[in-house]
Amino acid sequence: LLAPVSAPRAQSLEQAKSVVETLHNAMLDAMKAAQAGQNFQARYAKLTPTLDKTYAFSDMARISSGSHWTSFSDDEKAKLAKAYGRMSASTYAARLSGFSGERFETLGAEAVPAPSKGIMVSSQIVRPAYKPVSISYLVFQASDGSARIVDVYYDGAVSELATQRSQYLSILRDKGSAGLLTRLEELSNDLASGKATAK
Repeated sequence: LLAPVSAPRAQSLEQAKSVVETLHNAMLDAMKAAQAGQNFQARYAKLTPTLDKTYAFSDMARISSGSHWTSFSDDEKAKLAKAYGRMSASTYAARLSGFSGERFETLGAEAVPAPSKGIMVSSQIVRPAYKPVSISYLVFQASDGSARIVDVYYDGAVSELATQRSQYLSILRDKGSAGLLTRLEELSNDLASGKATAK
């Protein structure tokens, strides 16, 4: 027989699913607003509060920076975390540019063993006339003690954080924190202006 899930663990699983569903609701609202004619800046402003509440941007910036993070000043860390959050919000605002009947489904949540730890929440985007797209979120206890998303896996395998880490480490090696900060700001500005498209 399967052992019953303990109350604290069950509560953590539900909390993790709640974080993801809060994000999905905001995404759907932005998609519908875009379909109704809302522009990029309005979607960005609408999404930012929810993204700040559901994502651990400071921790994500730290992980993406690898061992370089320990050499940064507190001011550099704060600026990079802020720029990382702005780039992420810009990506979402650019990506969620319309609505054609999509919906999100939460499929389940399970604890992830060390070294990753946290809780993996599985979900999918259901699109009329298209195959569903699977998206999994790694939720963990952030540095402020709250449950937040720290990584996203598309099609169940591609880690967004790992992809970014590979790109950012190259910049950090060549140009330091100032170079990475400039690159993040360029990405945000290009997404806002339409010069770049969100993948």
